[in-house]
Amino acid sequence: MARSMVMTLRELLRGVDLLDVPTGFDAPILGIAYDSRQVRAGWLFVAIRGFHTDGHQYVSQAIDAGASAVMVDVRYWSGAKVDVPLIRVADSRASLAPLAANFYRRPGMSLRTVGITGTKGKSTTTDLVSQVLEGGGFSTGMISTVDFKVGGRRWPNSTRQSTPEAPEIQGLLREMADAGCAYAVIESTSHALSARWNRLGGCCFDVAVFLNITHEHLDYHGSFEQYRADKARLFEMLGDCSQGDVWAIANADDRSHSYFLAAAPAHARRLTFGVQAAADVRAHEVIAGPGGSSLRVTTPWGETHLRLQLPGSFNVSNALAALSVALSQGISLERATTALEAVPGIRGRMQPVNLGQPFDVIVDYAHNPDSFDQVLSMLRPLTSGRIIVVFGSAGERDRAKRGIQGEIAGRYADLLVLTDEDPRGEDPAAIIAEIVEGAERAGKRAGDGYLCIPDRAEAIRTAVTAARPGDLVLLLGKGHEGTIIYAGSAIPWDEAESAREALRALGYV
Repeated sequence: MARSMVMTLRELLRGVDLLDVPTGFDAPILGIAYDSRQVRAGWLFVAIRGFHTDGHQYVSQAIDAGASAVMVDVRYWSGAKVDVPLIRVADSRASLAPLAANFYRRPGMSLRTVGITGTKGKSTTTDLVSQVLEGGGFSTGMISTVDFKVGGRRWPNSTRQSTPEAPEIQGLLREMADAGCAYAVIESTSHALSARWNRLGGCCFDVAVFLNITHEHLDYHGSFEQYRADKARLFEMLGDCSQGDVWAIANADDRSHSYFLAAAPAHARRLTFGVQAAADVRAHEVIAGPGGSSLRVTTPWGETHLRLQLPGSFNVSNALAALSVALSQGISLERATTALEAVPGIRGRMQPVNLGQPFDVIVDYAHNPDSFDQVLSMLRPLTSGRIIVVFGSAGERDRAKRGIQGEIAGRYADLLVLTDEDPRGEDPAAIIAEIVEGAERAGKRAGDGYLCIPDRAEAIRTAVTAARPGDLVLLLGKGHEGTIIYAGSAIPWDEAESAREALRALGYV
């Protein structure tokens, strides 16, 4: 990741646990890379063993490309002699975060940094927090699954990583600090927080927000207890290198909220939000529908009425989280309410598409059985007409979920339009056939219960053409993603724009 930064090796290694003292401490370092193909002259190459390849196999290529120093993990290093300073550490991946923070001159110390963690709703809440802080008069930066943002500049996160690696994070934080941002808002995943990855080390968190936790990613974390502990590291990191008040904010509706609050340091100020449970920031009289929600909110700062454009009961909880952050940072209840009410939707996350048609169209990223059940069970009682759902399932990924998704959708929806969703190297028709098995278990039949249309644009056109007043067309699986991946190629894709094109073809503007 090229930046116009220069630092000596001695400065770069400050605070990094070294197994021995390398030579060449005063060598200038012009950049950091953990991919040998990105190495430039004068850079440090950090060899990391990953899931698919081991960077230690590419040390010689990195040196040939101009690396002036190499860091290796002693667990995986053969001990071969090299002609540049060799830095030996016990865990090169864990060392990457302090290295990156040092190289970019610890930008987190110049920002107030908000971390958002939870199983569901992280991307939406990250964006809501950024927007409500902006509404309160602060310039913000943002790192989320969906988008990156630095002040007034915003662009898609095309990496398909919710939380990038530490050098990318610290580079973005440096851009935010240099652009005069007051806040950085970071979607904080359990993988990135875990000690094994430690991508978020050195971010200097001032506010930690816990949304919810369910049994997910246990293949990586090993157990629910470890998954929860890894997420709670966000709260443990509060105030590590920040100045001023730090805040621990948690969803009182989730039974684990006390665990997360307890993980925060004693001096952290604590705040809860909730819809069902007693909480500091509490929703009352919630009226939710596919087009949005209205509610009364009581807070320690006063009471307000809030009308959200975001559909779904879980977005009420996400909005309460954002409101809690804003109030904790001194933004008035009136300004925070106005900012939240102005949010038209989060790209690819329960995103309404409205060109004046007499039925609802919503784009959402839901792409696994749990999220299907959550979205469809919430929207079914709120929809007066039929639900028409367009979805597929990813190729070269968990095959077992395909039939389950078909069965869940079949239980809740009236018409399924089954289509492509990143088939990769698999036969798209074979993927759809596996979804059909589940749909038929739920009682759907070809023609009137489900349609198989691999071309996603055609599938969306078919769905909106079939919709009648009061219906809901729900487009699931792609959300914010900018491509559909086929064998050997990826085609550009914009789910919401495809829906707009289909509506325009019907005469809506």
